[in-house]
Amino acid sequence: MSDNCVNILIVIADQLSRQAIGAYGSSLGVTPNIDRLAARGVRFDACYTPSPLCQPARAAFWTGRFPHETGIRSNGWKDSVPTLAADVPALGEMFSAAGYEAVHFGKTHDAGALRGFRIEPMAEQSVPAVEPWPVNADTFQDCDTTERVIEFLQTTRPAPFLAVADLNNPHNICQYVGEFAGPHADPPISTPLPDLPENFSVERFADLPLPVQFVCCSHNRQAQAAGWSEENFRHYLAAYAHYVSRVDAEIGRMLDALDASPAGRNTLVVLFSDHGDSMAGHGLVTKQVTLYDETTRVPLIFAGPGVGGTGGRSVEGLCSLLDLVPTLAGVGEVDAPAGLWGRSLLPWIRAERESSPHEYVVSEWFTEWGITVEPGRMLRSARWKYIRYIEADGEELYDLMADPGERSSLSKDPAFRDVIETHRRLLSEHLSATSDSFNALSLKADPRWRSHELGYHVHRGPAAPMVA
Repeated sequence: MSDNCVNILIVIADQLSRQAIGAYGSSLGVTPNIDRLAARGVRFDACYTPSPLCQPARAAFWTGRFPHETGIRSNGWKDSVPTLAADVPALGEMFSAAGYEAVHFGKTHDAGALRGFRIEPMAEQSVPAVEPWPVNADTFQDCDTTERVIEFLQTTRPAPFLAVADLNNPHNICQYVGEFAGPHADPPISTPLPDLPENFSVERFADLPLPVQFVCCSHNRQAQAAGWSEENFRHYLAAYAHYVSRVDAEIGRMLDALDASPAGRNTLVVLFSDHGDSMAGHGLVTKQVTLYDETTRVPLIFAGPGVGGTGGRSVEGLCSLLDLVPTLAGVGEVDAPAGLWGRSLLPWIRAERESSPHEYVVSEWFTEWGITVEPGRMLRSARWKYIRYIEADGEELYDLMADPGERSSLSKDPAFRDVIETHRRLLSEHLSATSDSFNALSLKADPRWRSHELGYHVHRGPAAPMVA
């Protein structure tokens, strides 16, 4: 580590959708602080999470390894989740060993992948709800996390730091779905309701793989949204915008504290989310099983020392949150582990390269809680997205240039046989190169979770986790 090493502040928002952020084109107008960070830095337009689920994604981006490599594939409960193996290097260990003060504030949910960080205790600060949006520990903990981060930044540090501000919101939207479950009349709000996304409606449920058709049977929140009207979904979007505005305000407080601190001029800020939210795309809420862009494509922003080019610059090529470990290792002059699939994004951050960082990126699904197990893989290339599930060899293929909303799967169209064969081959090569035993994984879904009328909008009764 040289005397010129910069500090690094990582800001994570749980379930923050790329399409909710103004800098990425959102019209919601609820992210002024994230937008000002992006305006002085570089944003990656096509960054993907290794899994659209909290714990697998977090263990993956803290180690630079896919969920099938870490063995951390779910959120636990009925699926036994191991603690990260001692021989798998984690980011906090790398930086601590190099002399950095590595400290983590806020949400963990990492299955041991935060090893090497000093993990500060997490508490709650009660804050009033803004009617009609309920708040819970997600919001209360974020207030406490922000206060602790601000206090940390206001103190001169004897060594360079790698600090993490790990925020929950807009995850509070999950509570909202539970409190407004089923058909209901929405309470009035004082602001205009957001419009539904263009891909809200699903035209051909029969074309979708079975895990997607029956996501309501494996996912509590989608079951709770069954029977919602279009007006209910618009209120859902308004609620989501509210929780995004809450986390944006916390981020703004931290950025102001950093700018006023002794470390302000020498700190690289990195902002991203572990996964997104469906935001009513395809008539879906929150995240589970599906591998559409709403939940797999995430914001990734760098601002501060070492960022080249003009402020507000966008990098269009494909990248992954698995690129974080090699990238941050390069920033901190720390040796990254050998054999990582990801690569350093520094040439793109410094505006030294224009080609795409990757030919393709991959996201994985196994199970949320182990009650139903529906393994899937998504491979995104420059133009196309290919998705495959173990169940019934279900496939989806989307032309993201012509169909960015992923509304019309081309997997059964003979005109695209060559395209799908190419992507089957790419996935097969990826599985082999990363020792991914995906093709040997088994489905677990009781027949009753495949028995109702086609379409998750007509679900009635509980989902599998409700009766497990």
